[in-house]
Amino acid sequence: MDPLKKPPAALDTVLGVKLSTALRARIAVAAKADGLSDSAWLRQRALDRLGMESAVDAASGRRPRIPPAELEALAGVVREIGALHGPASLGKAGEVLAGLDKIRAVLIPICVNLGRGA
Repeated sequence: MDPLKKPPAALDTVLGVKLSTALRARIAVAAKADGLSDSAWLRQRALDRLGMESAVDAASGRRPRIPPAELEALAGVVREIGALHGPASLGKAGEVLAGLDKIRAVLIPICVNLGRGA
C-alpha cells in the first residue's frame, strides 16, 4: 500500500483463532515470503477460498518501517516547523525560508525512500 494514500477504513471485527505452534510457524514463513503480515496473509487465503473480493481486507498489510535514525530526524523536523511559527508571525521571511530549507533537506530524502526496504 502506498504510504501517501489514504488508508482503507478500519476492519470491523477480530477473530481469535488458536493455532498449534507448528501451524503458526508455517503461516509466519508463508506470510513473510509473500511480504505480508500473518493476519493479511490469512485474510487473503480466506478471500481466495470463499471467492470473495474485499478492498478493505485485501489492502491491509505491513506498515512501512521507518528506521530509528529517520524517526529522530522527522521529530527534529516537526520541532523546526513549530519553531518557525514565531518568525513567520513576525514577518521574518529570511529566517522562515532558511528553516524551510533545513526541513526540506531532511524531509524529502526520507519521503522519497519511504517503503523501499527496511
